[in-house]
Amino acid sequence: MTEPPVDELVHEAELRRRASEDLQRNIASIYAVARDPDGLIEATTTASGELKSLRLRPEAMHRGVRWLSETIMATAHQAAEFARQRSLNQLALVLGDDAARQLEGAMGIAPARAAGWDVIGDRAPAAVQAPAAVPVAEEEDDDIYSFDPSSLRSDR
Repeated sequence: MTEPPVDELVHEAELRRRASEDLQRNIASIYAVARDPDGLIEATTTASGELKSLRLRPEAMHRGVRWLSETIMATAHQAAEFARQRSLNQLALVLGDDAARQLEGAMGIAPARAAGWDVIGDRAPAAVQAPAAVPVAEEEDDDIYSFDPSSLRSDR
């Protein structure tokens, strides 16, 4: 096996150095949005699972308490998985693919790999299920069924 040219190694090290300068800020600002398959519930979370917002369409209220609670939990979990994957992607830019693979071995398989999202065309995923939620772009509207936990006062 031949070693890569020195200038290629230097270029790669410089890219990693630049990426590491803003790593903590970039990862802290990562969030993801997911919707349930019917589009009735939308959750926005951070990679750590912190719920930033929850939107419910009026039709969701008529599905029953059990369905509502299970779907909210599943949708929020899916959003956190999307955010966690984005964080791992940022980390891989700094550490490189080999170190990111080792980290994945220590902390568990990355969400994209576990769900088969990162499957390359020439290899089939093992028992892949479609994600329970679909990532969506952030949109602003004044839905009366929206809930933003950051609007709660902490002094109560």
